[in-house]
Amino acid sequence: MAERTLSGAILDVDYLIQKDRAAIRLLIKATDGNAYEIFDQEFRPYFYFVPSKTMNKDDILAVSGGDSGAIVKAEDAGKKKRSIFGKDADGYYVFAKSPMEVPRLSAAFLAYGTCYEFDIPFAKRYVIDTGISPFTLYEFELEERDKKLVLKSMKKKEGLVPEVNILSFDIEVYNPLGIPRVNLDPLIMISYVFSSNGKTGGGVITYKKVDLPFVETVKDEKALFNRFMNIVEELDIDIITGYNSANFDITYMIDRAERLGIYFTLSRFEGDTKIERHGLVNRVKIAGRVHVDMYLVVRFIATVGSSEYLLKMNSYTLKNVYEAVSKEKKITVEKKDIYKLWDGSKKDIEELATYNMNDSEALMEVYDKFASIMVELSKITGDMLTDVAVSTAGQLVEFSLMRYAYKNNEIIPNKPDDYEMRSRENNPIEGAYVKTPEPGIYNNIAVFDFRGLYPSIIVSHNIDPSCICEDCMDYYESPIGVKFGKKKRGIVPTILKIMMDERVEVKKLFKKDPSNVSYAAKSLALKIIANSFYGYLGYVRSRWYSRPCAASVTAYGRQYIHNTIDAAEKNHFNVIYSDTDSVLLLLGDNSRESALAFVKKFNAGIPESMELELEDFYTRGVFVGKKSEKGSAGAKKKYALISESGRIKIRGFELVRRDWSKIARETQKRVLETILKEGSKEKAAQIVKDVIKSLKEGKVPLAELAISTQLRKGIDSYDSKSPELAAARKAVQTGQKKKDEVEHAVISYVITKRGSSISDKATLEDFATDYDPDYYINHQVLPATMRILKELDFSEDDLKGLGSQKKLM
Repeated sequence: MAERTLSGAILDVDYLIQKDRAAIRLLIKATDGNAYEIFDQEFRPYFYFVPSKTMNKDDILAVSGGDSGAIVKAEDAGKKKRSIFGKDADGYYVFAKSPMEVPRLSAAFLAYGTCYEFDIPFAKRYVIDTGISPFTLYEFELEERDKKLVLKSMKKKEGLVPEVNILSFDIEVYNPLGIPRVNLDPLIMISYVFSSNGKTGGGVITYKKVDLPFVETVKDEKALFNRFMNIVEELDIDIITGYNSANFDITYMIDRAERLGIYFTLSRFEGDTKIERHGLVNRVKIAGRVHVDMYLVVRFIATVGSSEYLLKMNSYTLKNVYEAVSKEKKITVEKKDIYKLWDGSKKDIEELATYNMNDSEALMEVYDKFASIMVELSKITGDMLTDVAVSTAGQLVEFSLMRYAYKNNEIIPNKPDDYEMRSRENNPIEGAYVKTPEPGIYNNIAVFDFRGLYPSIIVSHNIDPSCICEDCMDYYESPIGVKFGKKKRGIVPTILKIMMDERVEVKKLFKKDPSNVSYAAKSLALKIIANSFYGYLGYVRSRWYSRPCAASVTAYGRQYIHNTIDAAEKNHFNVIYSDTDSVLLLLGDNSRESALAFVKKFNAGIPESMELELEDFYTRGVFVGKKSEKGSAGAKKKYALISESGRIKIRGFELVRRDWSKIARETQKRVLETILKEGSKEKAAQIVKDVIKSLKEGKVPLAELAISTQLRKGIDSYDSKSPELAAARKAVQTGQKKKDEVEHAVISYVITKRGSSISDKATLEDFATDYDPDYYINHQVLPATMRILKELDFSEDDLKGLGSQKKLM
């Protein structure tokens, strides 16, 4: 057998069945620029079993189970003592022939004791047990067997990780109903942008003649599929990225290709291109390549609050995200007009091709902005990028704990069953203390945040399920009376301490080299994971769920926030608002220097791992409340601030959704920006008055009044009558549209003057000739803006010009 050595980075791990055995497959990007698949044929699937009474190895091997006549038995077993939540558990590793046998075999063992770790996917099991790190340079000792590279050993080494080849892509589909039908509507264009082996480029593939230099024309739709597959192969792509491509682009291509009789695959090695379920989302599995759906990445980063670009977004469309990231306008066409452009003139088709090309260009820029964060999350947690890109923060925390538990001989706890989850849900944990403000506009505000408050609490007080004790002599006692022993460090505070210390060092390096993208991404990735541990401890589906731990963390948090408020007020600062880990101070007659001096003094009296930091000084803020029978009360995290640099921070506003009319969305946005930038609620109110005036005078274009939503079923399948349904039915009954043109389609409608109810007045945008101003005033513009202006003492009558403002502030 020939032997060889290879250096490279691990991009992905999966497995294949070879000769009735599961063989782990590593996707390697080597330093020679090529990609390889390397097989580990020695690793075996297993679970851990703790018997309820004494059993020896022969007893273990005698247990059998199965169904449909297929009997399974353990191939081998090995005894080893481990621990779970601080308690010893004496049990066996039970090895199965294949990963598919593990669920059946573990079910058979339930009659004799407790099984653990039976639900961990085989590839993840390998990553956990070997401790391998993605995007890290390794040296692999290999031998060739049956024309395959088989792993003998591997070890980390110093050196640069090879550059990966990346391709972004986007498809256009014929869509006369707005939403394309896979059995009827063809794929008409595919655009792509690549960075491969030191070269960059891109283009559009289609089967209509387009006189643009970046467009390649092929024979027909089948040739379009084949050409795209060839391009991915020719460019030797390692990472393919799309935008909502798991739910749409690749799903549509797989289904459409099947109807055309084409074998569609983007795989580099053995294995199909397929859609798999990962938790609550879909992911694309491509053998030998990594797929990253940037829509899921963007939504994740926005959810964990790690990008000011994204936090204030109401809709994570590629257009919105690209424009926020690049500060450039993206080329757009209306989705509903794609089929019209395809059927249109030469100029129309050129417009469509340019739009398609710009989608892939915009996507690549978004990928370049955020993918480095996901790569760092992959390196920190040890999970593969293909999984990290579809994971929640809790799933990333869980994987980190699983790796650390195995390394420290701790059993990975089982997931809760439905009964246990319901029990947890019925016993909620008291959250953070929130000091609510008086609604209004405020000037000269300082915002201070605790740096990683909850992680610091967990580390400082050794909060971990395995550390809870009753009889211990040396312990931390939380404000709710839970004791955490000091004798042994728990795995949760241990991992957090490692991450927090590493982030301190990375931030020092970044300060010296602020242009280093890797330092910035790593610092942010460490922050994301560290800040997610508390939520995971209290998450009802968590393997490491602990109500005493989670409740103790929030209790400590409330204590520290109260202490901060008391100290600030003793130093003559007016605390107008506080929440989980922040306090907002009105500076008033105090200087900025005195605010910073107060914080420095306060930090000297709290645990070393904690620190109250300046977030920023803000020139103005607006706080919105919620009405109750007793008047108005400030609402949790419902405010907007503007800094001296013009940066706007928005928290908690119930901004109108994209299925409202454009006039409502734009008016609300203008009102909020005017209050923040100019500090004038009167000017903000005047904006609304002017819009109402234009509506009454019939001066607003119908395009700004259209409301879009999708019909999810056939028009005869609904029991209730909604405006969009009524508009669709009316169009069919009058012969303006065919039934199959509106069913399951995106409906854009306008509320017109004719009819006795809103549904009666609803007419498809294409056929509307007027609009009902009262509807748009009372059901669109006013509801959108009164969410802000009502707390500044304006009434609807004030804005309609029917009353006078109640009072001036």
